[in-house]
Amino acid sequence: MKALVSTGKNDLNLIELPDPVCGPDDLIIKPQAIGICGTDLEIMHNKMDPAFIRYPATIGHEWTGKVIEIGSNVSGIEMGQRVVVEGLIPCNKCHECLAGNTNRCLTYDEIGFTRPGAGSEKVLIPARMAHKIAENVTLESAQLAEPTSVVTRAYMKANLKPGLKILVIGDGTIGLIATTLGRTFNPKLIHMLGLKPGQAEMAKHAGADEFITEWGSEKYDFVFEASGSIARIEESLSHMERGGALLVLGYPGAGVKAGFEVGKIINGDYNIIGSFASNHGSWLKTVELLNSGKLDLTYLVTHRFKMEQYQEAIDTLAGNVSPRGKVAIIMD
Repeated sequence: MKALVSTGKNDLNLIELPDPVCGPDDLIIKPQAIGICGTDLEIMHNKMDPAFIRYPATIGHEWTGKVIEIGSNVSGIEMGQRVVVEGLIPCNKCHECLAGNTNRCLTYDEIGFTRPGAGSEKVLIPARMAHKIAENVTLESAQLAEPTSVVTRAYMKANLKPGLKILVIGDGTIGLIATTLGRTFNPKLIHMLGLKPGQAEMAKHAGADEFITEWGSEKYDFVFEASGSIARIEESLSHMERGGALLVLGYPGAGVKAGFEVGKIINGDYNIIGSFASNHGSWLKTVELLNSGKLDLTYLVTHRFKMEQYQEAIDTLAGNVSPRGKVAIIMD
């Protein structure tokens, strides 16, 4: 089978690999669409924390596909079924898993990082990680289940109340999803702070009341940081209402530090929240929203490429194209 593989030496190549072998508790999925993101660029350029990657790495952690082989012990799923798949593979035995924190499993294992990803013609997965996707869900929306479940988990952790003034920092995929999902909490307003003026229309489509490229005079009850910019993380405290919360999801890179005025955190009575990946609960909620039709992210996929055009897809992702939402490789 063909697969998109990186050795971590500034490369990504389309190569031939052996077909996976389906075990009794597994499924083999034919990927239909995969999204590529900044994390894939970090994999290619070996900028990931070494604890979270294993080379050579077949990329593809945002994806959807259909079942083409079913293990002998697997029930409740049919050939041809459309699915999305949880990327983190929990042990379901450690105290974190038993408490529902599958994103903090003591044994880290993830599709597209330590296991071969969906940037291939076939991918092997544990059957327990698959979620059925309804036929009414577009390929584009289904492919975005993984980043959406990450955002869903962050909002679940923050436990927002209606009527808040929300600021989303970052005009990329995560920021756009965060804006769309933020609308479900009935906020007073949502602003997006981005870098590229060309993203204004995308921000409006996502549900932002206003798109800005510089800090204004408004202060916010909740700041969702999705850019990974240390400067904007640090500056955000000066633009929060007392008692406000800063949720940090954008990853600035391994070893990067931020400087805060501790007194400002104390006197502002601020909450600073970190959120890592997704858990089983956020996947269940995300799939429910997609299958019910309450969430449609089709608008977010702006650039589509075939598997053989992977270099064009990477160049588009790494470039300064705007407007730009998700860059996708359509496999089927």
